[in-house]
Amino acid sequence: MKIISLVVLVFFSSCLATASLTGQEKDLSGIELSIDQDYLVDMFRNGPVHDRNFAIGLRIGFYGTYADHIYLGLPFVRQKIDGFLIDRLLYSSGFREENTSHNFVFTVNGFSPSHISNEIVEFQQALDDGYRLGYDRPFSSFTGFRSTRRVQGNKLFVHTTRQLDLAINTSFTFGLASLGLAHGVEDSFGRNRPDGNLWNNDETMPYPTGQLMPKAFPILMYSVSIEAVVWKPIKKILLQVRPEVNLGYYTNIGVGIDFGKVMNVERHIDNLSYTDTNNPSLLVVNDDNLGFSLVGGITARAVLYNGHLNGLYNGNDGHFYSLGETKTLMAEAYIGTKIQLFKKIELSFCVNGRTSEFSAPNNGTTWWGTFGMKYLMAPEGEGCYN
Repeated sequence: MKIISLVVLVFFSSCLATASLTGQEKDLSGIELSIDQDYLVDMFRNGPVHDRNFAIGLRIGFYGTYADHIYLGLPFVRQKIDGFLIDRLLYSSGFREENTSHNFVFTVNGFSPSHISNEIVEFQQALDDGYRLGYDRPFSSFTGFRSTRRVQGNKLFVHTTRQLDLAINTSFTFGLASLGLAHGVEDSFGRNRPDGNLWNNDETMPYPTGQLMPKAFPILMYSVSIEAVVWKPIKKILLQVRPEVNLGYYTNIGVGIDFGKVMNVERHIDNLSYTDTNNPSLLVVNDDNLGFSLVGGITARAVLYNGHLNGLYNGNDGHFYSLGETKTLMAEAYIGTKIQLFKKIELSFCVNGRTSEFSAPNNGTTWWGTFGMKYLMAPEGEGCYN
């Protein structure tokens, strides 16, 4: 009897040890490279694509507990904000945490008008046809870092058996405007585009050139998004609702809906959309040597302030739009796919669209593509945990 009791004790002790490891994030669980470029969707465009610019993006990041180290600076600030604004409300509402993950990224993103060069014949042709840079969006860019925490779990509704799978993402971003790295990223990855000499300010030109914000101007943003799975029609087909709030150089409130087929170990839809700072990245390792996901989504957004369009108002270097000239309501959409190979490599691609953001003749729905690569260093399972 004593032997049986000892065996049972050892068994439960090992189970408890395994359970404690289940929620433990690895020190380094993966690395990532993602780019945004207009030329990635040129095959879907009509007419010439000599210029046709809009989005430039680069994201290099890593995942794991190292990404939450206070020595990196931003995680310390995010932890303080999370503790004050999010955690008390989250756990007092009956949320049951299952695991937590982190990532830290260096990111460059920027936006430009349709034409970035006056050194090609097509630019003069566009002017002859009535195009004006002053009616297009201004040049703008951001270079900085972002710290993100993802808490995944569920909420059990009182007096019912219904359980809602939830994931809460919080991010703090800090960086500098108008450093010029977006121009370099555009030249490096925009193989079908001319060198954008109009990124540089030239007051002798009869049209606006250069970026709208002062060079190296500090800007920041705090973001919160929630992923709630509301419908599972069949296995691994999910419908989720994604409310989000962004406060800072891009201040807005949005509600998104994502739908599609996810990988075996995914309980939420990985929003494969663009690399902008309000869109956190996610790392999950599939339990098969081949994993596949095909998803899409749409987001309605109410925008109160957009530093890429409004700048600093009276402190702008060049062309900008006032609050009255920018649209409060806009929509975004995406459709994308990702493939995981041998639990080590992930490749993703998506097509993104955004409705017009300001009132001007040279403005409409814009399209661009996002290509991403990840090297997976964590074992298989939900959220890359042991």
